[in-house]
Amino acid sequence: MSMAIASRESVEAKGRRYVVEGRLIVELVDASRVRATCRGAGSVCEVGWTEDSGWWCSCPARGRCAHLVAVQLVTVRSVAA
Repeated sequence: MSMAIASRESVEAKGRRYVVEGRLIVELVDASRVRATCRGAGSVCEVGWTEDSGWWCSCPARGRCAHLVAVQLVTVRSVAA
């Protein structure tokens, strides 16, 4: 008898899934900021980017979370040459 080993979904995979499932709503993108909401496991998080603060998320996760991955997948910050 073989046993399947359960693997935890990576942050990147979960962020991609949030985008595909329509959980991310991008509210604003301009030269100085990005603002969005992302529905995760039971809550809606505010997520974004500003020139002053960089990337941020209102969830309690430490470091890069799936909400940040989701918004980063659909936004691009252009650097002028």
